Amino acid sequence: MTNKKPFDKKHPTKIPFEELIELIYQKCDYKFAIIDNEVDDELIALAQKKGIDLKGYKHVIETSGVRHSESRHGDESNDRTPLSIEDYLLIPYIIKHRDKVELSEKKTKKHKLKTFVYRKTIGNLYVYVEEIRKGKNKSLAFQTLYKRQIRKASQ
Repeated sequence: MTNKKPFDKKHPTKIPFEELIELIYQKCDYKFAIIDNEVDDELIALAQKKGIDLKGYKHVIETSGVRHSESRHGDESNDRTPLSIEDYLLIPYIIKHRDKVELSEKKTKKHKLKTFVYRKTIGNLYVYVEEIRKGKNKSLAFQTLYKRQIRKASQ
């Protein structure tokens, strides 16, 4: 199912979220999926405190971001708690049912964008990071995902 079209970020192919995750493990061109078309009130309020208007924004994920995460936190990485495809499928749940979210003052290295950092405990602690992309492509875009084992208190 590899796509031989040249990389075209101006006309990306929109596909269902679950299909995008499956394509990550194949060589395909730039693709994206919308995780959620709406940003909730808590995120809007956090952003407004920093002078950022999230009106019209949506949550998105792209093949490039997930490949980056896979190289650092996937099965082939040296991560002690590597990610699986099932972990990526938790992203919509992590966004909606997070334990905590913060607007980080740290900016992404490549694009120098502010980020939202979500934390959710589901057996492990999941940390999901989205960068705030302004301009015509208003989006909260996947930046990274990783998980950490939670140490059990000794008896």
